[in-house]
Amino acid sequence: MPETNSGAGPAQTPVGVWAGVVRHDGQSDPYTISFAPDGTIALRTPVTVGTGTWAAGQAGRFTYELTETLTPASGQAGQIQAHVEAHLDGAAHTGVGSARIHTPDGTLVHTTTAESAGERIGDEPAVWHDVVSLGAPIRGRTLHRGDDGFEEACSGWLLTVEHRPAAVVVAADAGDVAAAVRFAATADLPVAVESTGHGKSVPADGAVFVSTREMRELSVDPRARTARIGAGLRWGEVVDAAAEHGLAPLCGSSEQVGVMGYLTGGGLPMACRTYGFAADHVRSLELVTADGRIRTVSPDQDPDLFWAVRGGTSNFGVVTSAEIDLVPLRSVYGGELRYPAEDPAHAAHVVRSYLAWVKEQPDGMSSSVTLLRLPDVPQLPRELRGRSIVQVHIVHVGDEAQGARLVEPLRALGPEKDTCASMPYSRITELHQDPKHPVRVHFRSALLYEPDDAAVETLVSFIDPAVPEGPFPGIELRHLGGALSRPPARPHSVGIRDAAFHMWMRMPAPAEQADAVRRAADRVLERLRPWDTGGLLPGFLYEHDSGPERVRRAYSEPDHRRLTALKAEYDPHNLFRVNHNIPPVLDGA
Repeated sequence: MPETNSGAGPAQTPVGVWAGVVRHDGQSDPYTISFAPDGTIALRTPVTVGTGTWAAGQAGRFTYELTETLTPASGQAGQIQAHVEAHLDGAAHTGVGSARIHTPDGTLVHTTTAESAGERIGDEPAVWHDVVSLGAPIRGRTLHRGDDGFEEACSGWLLTVEHRPAAVVVAADAGDVAAAVRFAATADLPVAVESTGHGKSVPADGAVFVSTREMRELSVDPRARTARIGAGLRWGEVVDAAAEHGLAPLCGSSEQVGVMGYLTGGGLPMACRTYGFAADHVRSLELVTADGRIRTVSPDQDPDLFWAVRGGTSNFGVVTSAEIDLVPLRSVYGGELRYPAEDPAHAAHVVRSYLAWVKEQPDGMSSSVTLLRLPDVPQLPRELRGRSIVQVHIVHVGDEAQGARLVEPLRALGPEKDTCASMPYSRITELHQDPKHPVRVHFRSALLYEPDDAAVETLVSFIDPAVPEGPFPGIELRHLGGALSRPPARPHSVGIRDAAFHMWMRMPAPAEQADAVRRAADRVLERLRPWDTGGLLPGFLYEHDSGPERVRRAYSEPDHRRLTALKAEYDPHNLFRVNHNIPPVLDGA
C-alpha cells in the first residue's frame, strides 16, 4: 500500500476529484481524475480510462502512476503508462510526467512528456472511482451519476421504481453487453437490464445497469415469415415493419412496450386465444449469460436455456436480439364497446352478459372487459370525467361478417360507444389507448377462475359512485383459454392451464399517495381472493411481486424447480438478481 499521508489535511492531499487539462505533443486534452484515501486513482478522458496509485510526499507534493486504456471512442487500441510528479497549491494542482504508449501486444510505440494542471471539484472520490475501468471496452456510452444522459438512461416508462446504479452502459451491440457482464462479475456487482422500463420491479441500486435502447436491429424476411429484432426496439416499430409485407407480430396492447421484456415474460398478445403466448412463436434468442458469453439459444442449441429464458424474464442473461415468427394477418375485426356504469345494477348486467358471451366464442375471438371509475380531472376527456364505465375490447381473427355477427349480443346491451369494425392490424395497439408517456402507476395482477354472480357484484362495487373508496381507475379481465390452454410447439416456462381470466389492475400512484394506493390495491385483491387461482403470469409481475413467494406463484412447482436448477447452472452467483428473482438452487436444496 503506498504512503497516502492520511494524517494530512484535505488541502495537503489530492483526495477528491479534479478536472483539468494535460498538454503533450502540441495538443491539449481534458481529463477528470479521482484520488481515494486508500491510495488508488481513477481517470476519465474523452478517449481513455485509467487506474493507478498515488503516494504523498512533503509540502503538498505527491506522485502517481497510471495505466490508461484507449477506449473504442479513440479509434485506436492499446495502453498508456504514465508517471507524474505533482504539486498541490490550494484548490489547484500541477504535474509533470512521462507517458509511454504501447500497442495491445505490449510493443512500445511512442514516449512523450506531459504537463497537467487541474482544479479540485470535489472533496470525495468520484462516484465512478471503483467502476471507471468498465468503460474501457465499451463502444457505446458509459455513464455515471452527474453525466449528461445518466438520469435519462436510468428512467423509464414506469416511474414508481427509481434506479440508482453504480454505472450505466448504453450498449451499442452484444459485445458491449458481454463486456459489461464480465466487468460486473469481476467486481461482484449485480447486472440490471432495461429497454423501455415498462416492467421495472426492483431498484437497480449499486448495479451495472445495461440499457439496450440503442440496439435497434430490425429485418423482416417475408418468405420465411420471420423478423430479426434488436433488444432496443418497441412493438410499434416491429408492427409497422411487418405490415409492409402483410405480416404481423404477436404484440400486446401498447406500441411502447419493449420487445425483449415482453417476450421473456411470455407475452400475452391481443389475439392471445387464436395464437397463444408470444413466447410460443420465438424461434431463437441471442443472449449474454453470466459467464460473459454471447450465445444463440433455440430448440436445437441450449434447449434448456431456451425454455427457461422464455418465461424466466431476465434471470438467465441479457437478451440482445430475437428471431420470431410473424403471422399472415393484414386486418382484424376489433374495437371497443363502452357502457355507462353509474348504476351498479346495469353495470352488473353488462359484466354478467359479457361473461356469458365469452363462453360461446371461438378461438378466433379474444376479448377483455374493463371496469373503470375515473376521477374528475382536466387530463381526461370531458365525457369521461368523474364517471364509472365498463369497456369491452374485442379482437377477432377471421371473416369480417362473422366478427360482426359474434359481437351482436354485446351491441344488444346498448353501448354508448361502439368502434368495432374491420381495421388494419397495424392499428391494433390503438384499441386500449395505453399511455405513451411515462406514468406513476401501481400495477397488480391475478389469475382468476370463472367469476360467478358474487364475483360480479364484488367487481362492480369497486366502481360504484356511491361507495366513498376509490377511485379505482382500471380493473381488466382478459379472457384466456383457446390456444393459451394448448401445449406450445416450442415449450417454455409459462403455464396457466387452469385460469379462465387474467386480472390486471392499474391505479395512479403519486409519490405522496403511494402507500395508500398499495393498501387500496391489497383490499381489492383480498376481496377477490375466493376466485383467485393463486397463480400469476411472469410478464405481469411488478414491484409488489418481487418477493420469492410471489415469484414462485408465476410458475408451476415442477417448472420452478427446473428453473432454479438451470439458474444454478448458468448463473450460480445470481449475477442477474435485479428482477423478479429465481434463485440458483442445486439438487433441490
